[in-house]
Amino acid sequence: MSTVDKAFADKVVAAKGVLYPGDAFEPPITRLVKYTNAWGADAYGMTFQGQDPDKYMRASEFIIDPRIYWEAD
Repeated sequence: MSTVDKAFADKVVAAKGVLYPGDAFEPPITRLVKYTNAWGADAYGMTFQGQDPDKYMRASEFIIDPRIYWEAD
């Protein structure tokens, strides 16, 4: 689970979730969730294959108004 900025999130979308093809240490990214963080800024939660895909979809004081930005087919 990682939080990234919009520029990095857009790279993930363009790469369809595979930033480093052939890298055995990084599973594919399966979902990006855009949300507002506790300081009022946009943030993008990134989940990988094998992780709970809904982790960033659970609203809290740190994850406000979560919505799916991109999801793997």
